[in-house]
Amino acid sequence: MAGEEAARPVSGPQDPSVSIVLATLNERPTLPELLARIRALQLPPWEIVVVDDGSTDGTREFVGELAASDRRVRLVVHDGKQTTVRAQGQGILAARGARVVVMDSDLQHPPEMLPTMLRWLEEGTALVVASRYVPGGSVGPRSPLRAVLSRGAEGIAKLLLRDARRVSDPVSGFFAFRRTVYVPLPPGYRGYKLLLFLLVMARGMPIREAPLQFEPRTEGASKVVQGLGFARVFLQELLLAKRLERRLRIDAPPALGVPEPER
Repeated sequence: MAGEEAARPVSGPQDPSVSIVLATLNERPTLPELLARIRALQLPPWEIVVVDDGSTDGTREFVGELAASDRRVRLVVHDGKQTTVRAQGQGILAARGARVVVMDSDLQHPPEMLPTMLRWLEEGTALVVASRYVPGGSVGPRSPLRAVLSRGAEGIAKLLLRDARRVSDPVSGFFAFRRTVYVPLPPGYRGYKLLLFLLVMARGMPIREAPLQFEPRTEGASKVVQGLGFARVFLQELLLAKRLERRLRIDAPPALGVPEPER
C-alpha cells in the first residue's frame, strides 16, 4: 500500500491553489486543533494532503473519515515508517496546488504564518522559509543538548552545501514554495530535512525568510531519530543534496521541475 491514496475527492467548483503537505506518524492528538486553526484563516482555495506512515493511534482513521466529508482533505497511506523526506515528497507529487506548504502536524509550526508566506509567493518569491533566527523568531524552549545538535547541524549544512548559506535556518521544517521549483527526488533519497534539497532546487531564485516563533510540543515525541542515528542520516542527505546540485548543473532546471497544474 506504499504511496496509496486512500481518499480521492472529485474536483470541486474551485480547485485548490494551495496544497498543505503533512507527513504524519501518530499525530491523532494534535491534528484536530491544527485543522481547526487552518480553517479559521483567510486563505486562497486550499487542500491538505496527509501522508501517513503506519500510524497506530487512529491518525489514519481520523483523516480518512474527515476526507470522506471534506474534499479539501486527502489521505495518502504508506505501511511502514519512512523518512520525512520521502513522505513529504509523496505529498508534493500528489498536490494539486500551484503553491505548496510543508509543515509539521504537532503544532510547533503555527499555521497563522500561512497568509504572509503565501502572499510572498504570490508577489514573486520562489521559496519562503520560516526561520527561528531572523528578528522576531524564536527557538522556543529546548535542552542544551538539543540546541548543540541543532546548531551543529545548521553549521555543517552551511559548510558543505553552498545553497544552505542563503538562509539563517537551513534545517527548518516549515516552508512554502512555488510548485515549479520542486524537482522529484529519486526513490533512494531519504532524510529528515527536505529544505536542504529545496534550497538546491531554488538556486538563483528569490528566497525570503519569515520569523518563526517555534512553539513547544504539547503531545507526542519527535519523529526524528536522535544521536548518532540522526548524524548518520543527516550527513547522508547532505551528500545526496550535493549530488542533486551536480545533477541540476547538468540538466536544465525548467525541464526537471514539477509543472504547475493546468487550470
